[in-house]
Amino acid sequence: HIGDPSYYADLNRRFEDYDALLYELVAPEDAVATNRLAKRKGLLSSTQIGMTKLLGLSFQLDEIDYDQANFVHADLSPQQLRDSMDERGESLYVYFWRIFFASLDQYRKDPLGLKEWEMLSAVLSVDQDDAFKTMIAYEMTNIEQIQDVLGEDSGSAVIGARNQRAVDVLKREIDGGAKRIGIFYGVAHMPDLEERLIDQLGLTYDSTAWVDAWQLGSGTASEAPQ
Repeated sequence: HIGDPSYYADLNRRFEDYDALLYELVAPEDAVATNRLAKRKGLLSSTQIGMTKLLGLSFQLDEIDYDQANFVHADLSPQQLRDSMDERGESLYVYFWRIFFASLDQYRKDPLGLKEWEMLSAVLSVDQDDAFKTMIAYEMTNIEQIQDVLGEDSGSAVIGARNQRAVDVLKREIDGGAKRIGIFYGVAHMPDLEERLIDQLGLTYDSTAWVDAWQLGSGTASEAPQ
């Protein structure tokens, strides 16, 4: 949810080509995009805004034009998410302990922090101004740790229930005649979402195109997280 301004400018251009662009954002169904952006005061949003300032990046809700006519809300409302979490016995307390135990597991795998030191040494050996940004990028792309926190994707409210909502909205848009459709969701949603698209809609994988989210120092584009 944070990236270089050029990344979001590229996405805004790409999104214009879709009949419908389904987007992720826990918000009431009838919320007006501009009002929603002006009132964002949640803990997660505040944390992300702080990260943008620290790393010299931009915040997604400030850069993406959610007022485009082809944008379609494809996520749960806050109440629907709370209800879904309650049904599954999930809570912020549960996620706190998942983070705690995921951290313990990381320590067990590398108690002396040798892997981290190896990475830090590699970063500092390169003459670049944004070594800290590179370190954060390294941590954010640790998929193993993310999966430990989120648990079983398909059964969780944060991933599974929201992905199912996206698929349901996708079905509705297809039935309504949309031909070229995009789904703008975060990377943690992708493995489970892909399974649902294949199993429920019979879709098949065609190709992958990468867009650089962060440019790290003077490195090549392939070194940036995507």
